[in-house]
Amino acid sequence: MTPDEIFLNCISAHLRGETVAAELSEDGWQRLIRLAQEQKMLPMIFETAGGSMPEALRLGCKKQVRRLVAAQTARTAEFLSVYAALSDAGISPVVVKGIVCRALYPKPDLRSSADEDLYIPLGQYPAFHEKMLELGFQAGAPDYKNSHEARYTRNGLLIEGHWELFPRDSSALNALNRYNAGFFARAQVRHIEGARLLTLDDTDHMSFLLLHAYKHFINSGVGLRQICDIALWGQAYDIDWQRVKDTMSAIGGEYFAAAIFDAAEKYCGLSLPGIWPEANCTALIEDALSGGVYGSADMSRRHSGTMTLSAVESAYEKKAHIPLVRTLFPNRAVMEENFPWVKKSAAALPLAWSVRIIRYLARQGEGNSAADSVKLGAQRTRLLREYKIIK
Repeated sequence: MTPDEIFLNCISAHLRGETVAAELSEDGWQRLIRLAQEQKMLPMIFETAGGSMPEALRLGCKKQVRRLVAAQTARTAEFLSVYAALSDAGISPVVVKGIVCRALYPKPDLRSSADEDLYIPLGQYPAFHEKMLELGFQAGAPDYKNSHEARYTRNGLLIEGHWELFPRDSSALNALNRYNAGFFARAQVRHIEGARLLTLDDTDHMSFLLLHAYKHFINSGVGLRQICDIALWGQAYDIDWQRVKDTMSAIGGEYFAAAIFDAAEKYCGLSLPGIWPEANCTALIEDALSGGVYGSADMSRRHSGTMTLSAVESAYEKKAHIPLVRTLFPNRAVMEENFPWVKKSAAALPLAWSVRIIRYLARQGEGNSAADSVKLGAQRTRLLREYKIIK
């Protein structure tokens, strides 16, 4: 078996609480470890296949996994204390992704989260922001007009506060926000690690996980961890699948969702009602394996995302698609990912474009080729067509 096949088998085995006895060459093990690191799933893969690793690799991975798990455990405890402080102050944000998904895994702290996400009604956001500053978090002033979130950091914990769940400076992504209607009204309490957390209801959270995966897929790519989250959520709760299908069909994401579910069935054991169209996950899995978590494997991959997002926006706006222009000058929503200071003022966008182009040219040859970006962008645009996101 190839390292990629063993990686997928490890995911399946981990979710079943089993281990995998793998035989690989030195290069094969390096590939498996690199995949696990790129997908931010090293603790899960090590737990499953670490016993088969050569001793030197196993010891090195073991140290890294211990650090990752300890850091995740600390972040979880820190987050729960912050949420309790917010609740005591009469502020009850809705928790999405992160700890809510982590709780479904056999060993939650092996499922790493870079941050925690909170969804707050716009009218309550100023009070939330002030309380976060009072709790010692570092953050800039929220840009309610142009952005959809603000980031808060303290003691290694990153919390993203959202008054909207998707970027507003992209027509295709901002359109996803209309499907958030009713989320707050239907929110429900879940008890996770002894804490009382307000979360989206079962069906709304499934819809959100798919919309969030769609957002990343039309940019640089979706990761295997996201597919696992979706599969586990579908297994754990009573989902109104017709409501989910209606949401995904409305954005042209019905076949993309069907491909996600095909992968979830093959690798994670999820079974679904037969209301979804047939879609093969092979191309989706290959794309995910090559792209890392959220398509962040290398700079060429990230830059290619401007072409795919441009293609979707052009289809949404019924305008001509000009991939090179969008590749050189992405919209503000894309630029904010790597240039957070653009959030403070739209006037900073031209400077950010200039810095981006200079950095891009300086890094040629380091997984960052203009030719590779264009080639990959064209390849992934064909993938959008395969899943009927664009025509």
